[in-house]
Amino acid sequence: MAAYGSQGEKLQSYPYHIIHENGVRTVQVHSLLAEIIEDLKRGVSQGTIPLKFHETVARMVNEMCCLIATETGINRVALSGGVFQNRLLLRRSVEILEQNGFQIFTHSQVPCNDGGISLGQTVIANFAE
Repeated sequence: MAAYGSQGEKLQSYPYHIIHENGVRTVQVHSLLAEIIEDLKRGVSQGTIPLKFHETVARMVNEMCCLIATETGINRVALSGGVFQNRLLLRRSVEILEQNGFQIFTHSQVPCNDGGISLGQTVIANFAE
């Protein structure tokens, strides 16, 4: 992955906005996508763009968790699902969340993707009548 070759660079991110309407938070990525296109036009390196993108997504995860924690007092976060098979995204998300006082839970014995779903389905089927 191109982002791994650029990890020594200062961590930058793209702009995004989180809006809250009718009880639902939404991440707006229009400005993020526009900046990626501008970086491509400017010839920014193939390592820098994906690294900035991953940093941005990790910051989105953190900001959303902070907003929820402020409302609920919950400071525990489970990072699961296929997106967290991405080691760079998982590592940065954990680092940022821990810096903000969150307790993080990740997979250790069961995969975070469809393999975990299959195991869960097998357990439930075992208890079905």
